[in-house]
Amino acid sequence: MRPRHVLLALSGHGYGHLAQCVPVLNALHERLPALRLTVMSQLPRPVLAERLAPAFTHLRQATDPIMRMHSAWEVDVAASLKVFDESHRGWDDALQADVEQLQALAPDLLLANIPYRLLAAAAQVGVPAVALCSLNWATVLAAYAGTGPELRPILEQMWSGYRAADVFLAPRPALPMPELDNCRAIGPIARRGRRSRQLLRTELGVPPETRIVLVALGGIDCALPLANWPRIKGVAWLFPTTPDAPRADWFAASTSSLSFIDVLASADAVLTKPGYGTYAEAVCNAVPLLTLARPDWPETPHLNAWARQHGCLEEISIAQFQSGAFGAALERVWRQPVPEPPVPQGIEQAVGIMAGYLER
Repeated sequence: MRPRHVLLALSGHGYGHLAQCVPVLNALHERLPALRLTVMSQLPRPVLAERLAPAFTHLRQATDPIMRMHSAWEVDVAASLKVFDESHRGWDDALQADVEQLQALAPDLLLANIPYRLLAAAAQVGVPAVALCSLNWATVLAAYAGTGPELRPILEQMWSGYRAADVFLAPRPALPMPELDNCRAIGPIARRGRRSRQLLRTELGVPPETRIVLVALGGIDCALPLANWPRIKGVAWLFPTTPDAPRADWFAASTSSLSFIDVLASADAVLTKPGYGTYAEAVCNAVPLLTLARPDWPETPHLNAWARQHGCLEEISIAQFQSGAFGAALERVWRQPVPEPPVPQGIEQAVGIMAGYLER
């Protein structure tokens, strides 16, 4: 059998979409070592290469319009509406360009998270297509902009793209998607890291009893309120990059030789905002979550309910975050009993479905 070619079309809206696909593709590569992978995404190649086990060809291009953000947690509704409106004005020409690109790439399978127009193009070309995501952009856009007559044609094109997939895999905890007859719920998807608490603390040069809090806001740049950041005895803070104003209890994750998922698994808590990737990885690695309140984001109630059921979660307001008044919430989440973490069964389930197309 010739090597099978998978095209991953990946949204550039933060790292959560990548976090859902990486464990699946790495497991698929173990099953099919000769797998040929092309990744179509705006994400930088180093970010992809750090996480993906198989070699891949990178096509750095936008795959879909994405929500515009004021910050890691605040949607810019007006700018988002403009982006989607402009994208859908040229729908027919863009769809034809997608068709031609798919014909040139000739993949055996499209894995989409979650560019809907490419799913529509795949149906025209006859390429099997699997959508994989805990959300869809139609539900998200409608949550902020409604479903009025001016937006209805755009939403219908979005839904038509998602319906064109052979199957839409929704890893728990996912948004409800009653609009999709092809939606199939699967278990959670998350990487599990190696817990190396002592090594992490040795590399950071902190006492072994130090509690480490990883700050992970999902790959969307935002200014942190460092001037008000709390000082808590026995706690060290681990940021994605080194803060501009160094402090004795502040460190960059790159200080450690551990991979990011091993750093997360070795931390005592993760400070984040509602988003699938960090939530699933923290809960599946039995790491408590301190999360920003994000009531407008449609995934929030589903993510928080699942995290409270299977892990430890405390929520803080944006005002508490900005003022640095979240030390008490951190202590509360540490007092919660840590349940047995869930097994990310969605990985094996997704691999089995994808392999069904590739092993024919």
